[in-house]
Amino acid sequence: MTYFTCFFLDNEKDIIVSLYKDLDKMYYVLTTPNHSTGNLIRNLAAICKLPLSQDDKGMLVIKGEIPCYVDGYNEESYIFSLGDIEVARIYPDGRIEMKAAIPAISKTLMSQTKDYQLGLDKTVFKTFVRKDLKFSADLHTHMNGNLSGDMLIALGICHQIRYPLYYVKKLDLKLTQEQWDKVNAQRAKVARQFITSPLTGKYLDRKINDNTFINFADLILNNLGNAEMNIVKIRGSLSVIKDGQAVFTNLEKVYLYRYVFCKGKESDDKIDINNADLIPDEDVKKYLKQMLRDRENPDYAQNTIFQDKLLWIARYYKKQGVSYAEISDTTLVKKYESIEMLRQVHQVMPKIYQETGVMIRFLAAMRRIPLTIVKDAVTPSDYLEQNLAVLRATALDPYVAGCDFVGEEINDIITLKPVFKEIVKIAAGDPYFVIRVHAGENDSWKDNIAHSIECVIDSLAPGQAMPRMRLGHGLYTYSLRSNKGKDVLKKLKDNNVVLEFQITSNVRLNNLNSLEHHPLRQYLKQGIMCVQGSDGAALYGTNSIDEELSLERMLGLSQNDLRLMKDTETRIIEDSRKAYSDKKAAFYDMLKGRDMEEVLLEKMQTVRISKSAHKTVPKFDANRELKEEIEELAWDRLPVILIGGSFNTESRATKVTNEGIRQLEKLMKFLDPEEVYFVIGHKLSGYEKYLLEHNKKKFTIYAVVPAAVSKKEVEKLKASGVKIRVSTETEGMGIYKSFNYEIFERRPSLVVAFDGNSAAANLIQEARNGKGKSAIMVWSHSKTLWQKARSLHGYVEFFDENNDVVVKIKELLAKQKGKS
Repeated sequence: MTYFTCFFLDNEKDIIVSLYKDLDKMYYVLTTPNHSTGNLIRNLAAICKLPLSQDDKGMLVIKGEIPCYVDGYNEESYIFSLGDIEVARIYPDGRIEMKAAIPAISKTLMSQTKDYQLGLDKTVFKTFVRKDLKFSADLHTHMNGNLSGDMLIALGICHQIRYPLYYVKKLDLKLTQEQWDKVNAQRAKVARQFITSPLTGKYLDRKINDNTFINFADLILNNLGNAEMNIVKIRGSLSVIKDGQAVFTNLEKVYLYRYVFCKGKESDDKIDINNADLIPDEDVKKYLKQMLRDRENPDYAQNTIFQDKLLWIARYYKKQGVSYAEISDTTLVKKYESIEMLRQVHQVMPKIYQETGVMIRFLAAMRRIPLTIVKDAVTPSDYLEQNLAVLRATALDPYVAGCDFVGEEINDIITLKPVFKEIVKIAAGDPYFVIRVHAGENDSWKDNIAHSIECVIDSLAPGQAMPRMRLGHGLYTYSLRSNKGKDVLKKLKDNNVVLEFQITSNVRLNNLNSLEHHPLRQYLKQGIMCVQGSDGAALYGTNSIDEELSLERMLGLSQNDLRLMKDTETRIIEDSRKAYSDKKAAFYDMLKGRDMEEVLLEKMQTVRISKSAHKTVPKFDANRELKEEIEELAWDRLPVILIGGSFNTESRATKVTNEGIRQLEKLMKFLDPEEVYFVIGHKLSGYEKYLLEHNKKKFTIYAVVPAAVSKKEVEKLKASGVKIRVSTETEGMGIYKSFNYEIFERRPSLVVAFDGNSAAANLIQEARNGKGKSAIMVWSHSKTLWQKARSLHGYVEFFDENNDVVVKIKELLAKQKGKS
């Protein structure tokens, strides 16, 4: 057999179908090399009733013959099918017509579990949407999540960006000896600049490697022998994890990898890049060659990386049939960066629109909580006041449609009510100004949808009309049949609030584990306006068409449901185009020929946020207040993470049951304090409290606490006698990230989960994803955690009155012993 060609069943190139010919017969080999657990290919083989085998490397593969057909014109084609669904038509000249694909949402659910429950009809989708129902906007997306990994790699080569040595080593990229010699010589020079640095060990190494660079074009084009595998590794780093659901921590890490390209700086040491034809990846080569042709086009010849990024975002939208997009970006609330961004937008967007017909506008994004993943970043205490001062000016630009509150939803939005007051003042001068809030993305704060609307209403001046308002995600609130739920519906309807849904990102970020309870159909039935977004499609391996098909197939939307969404979207597009036209005229009238920077800087007047009427508890630095109790986690014993008290919202307490206590007592009796220690959260409530009060065997107990704690919490923690680990997160709902960093990524562990909201579900997912391997036990009577555990079939054991926790642990230990 001779190799013929290949194609992919998904957008992320994770499911590869390689084709081989032997005379007039064609054969295929289906592989999933980026999915190491094997769940994806096992589940796919099971639902398609196809045999599995192993290749010469021991990897699971699906092999078979593709039948040849002759049509009425006597033209031959080979038809590749999965079950009874035609997926691709392959012609003898190498042309491939894709008829169906596996969307990212189905791929994630298959990767997540050892027992995939959805059928073929919800796994392999025909890639067709009725023209009159096709969505034409992306109203919820983020600036650095739109371009695919292949596009970013091509962009990095074209602009010859600096690529940090840290990522070369982190991704285990292969360099030539000449490249290693050159980069190591540069590293030695960089190291001399940090000779007086207080950093030591791995922290110093990281700092040096972050500031040592290789020209990315050099890395690929002068290293063609390793280019294919290097491109695969780099592409993988630019999307969320493959083998299951991710959590917000993973998303933040992916953004750091993407920033290297999206915010790239060009290398001083340029090379000749005329050998693009030798790049082994066809898509990267195709994009790079077009970028090089663009340099011969006067419209784009002088494009910056940012301008090229906009151009390719628009081109990709055009390909997907999207004509209008609003992209959320934090740059627009930064003083000088915002002006430079808008200057570049005004230079290139008219040309982009002329080519593509795609209008791109922006939402100025403010973080609901400071970003913590960038270790050296220092966020000033008045960062929101600084953001508002800039927003006052940038909101005047016609390309700015409004503002957005972004970031992980781990705090009550009502704490930002004073910020809303200032935003509503801005909206008073612009009838088209959009106030968008990420709300209801997870189940931690079920009041956030209602509170978001209340924050705007309560901030209105006398006689001021309600501004245009949209809520991103809108998944979780109280039952729509309850009094609180009915009140939410009334607020949404009375104030013409639009809900935005992004089903793939909800699943891939561990915010949606049960599709049958998705509220979209209920909202549409109640007359609530709803639209679709992508949330940064490239991050999640999706696109506009896949998202619409996923909503339709996974949630059972009718054509009437889709038409209601389409009608809402059409009205928004029409209003937005009019807004752009009106604001453009007003903007240039305001400038009166003066430079944009001069005028906008004048408009950036200091903002002072009034103190919130919402009662807040003063917080203190946990590292300082609890310094005597802080101690490293022991390495000579196994950590047992007890979930049952700290991982709820402030308004929800864990209900301790008699049977739950019996199970915990059995666990404490079985475990040996010489072999294990317990790790809990910071509230010391529920089952955590019982553990502390009945610790007869004197287990060592650690509590992971947020970086900001109240005086009452300090006193309670000191009195309890627990040892302390301080998280980098200031909010209690975010401390699950520290469990991942200190435990799941570094060592084996046992997780025993009784109760919790999304933070507990995230902690369980982190335990499943971690390198350290965790045994996970979930109390079957916890509704939220039961749904999470069910999505992790094969990785989680349930315990209850009929399934003793100790028996389950012994069975698990016996299995592990048998494997070893």
